[in-house]
Amino acid sequence: MAIKAYSDEWVEQFKDEVNKSSVYKTAAKGWKWTVGLVVEAEPEKNFPESRGLVMDLFDGEARDIKLGSAADAQKCDFVITAPYSRWKQVSKMELDATMGMLQGKLKLKGDLPTIVRYTQASKELTKCTTRIPTEWPDEQ
Repeated sequence: MAIKAYSDEWVEQFKDEVNKSSVYKTAAKGWKWTVGLVVEAEPEKNFPESRGLVMDLFDGEARDIKLGSAADAQKCDFVITAPYSRWKQVSKMELDATMGMLQGKLKLKGDLPTIVRYTQASKELTKCTTRIPTEWPDEQ
């Protein structure tokens, strides 16, 4: 059964997928910062309010990933912000997150060279989202 995108259940499944991934464990060795993803509201796409994903990622492990407000996500060491439809493109592997940041399609608050060093980890995080059967609000 599909899980509603960016819901508590979806976030829990995402954390499980990250922690099952040996590729992520290797690629993210040495990472020790929190990451906040801000998914901006797009009411016309049936995504009425912004949400934040707060990710406590440490040395190849997702110690915690939880759903919060955009303000919660803004408190992280690194913050990546984009509208809902842009995040959907990332989740469907239509847009590479690192390329999206370099092209200004995803807004980054934090040190870009550090993010670029962990491109493989970022790609694997995205692959983890593709393993979740997702119900997208604008496809209902």
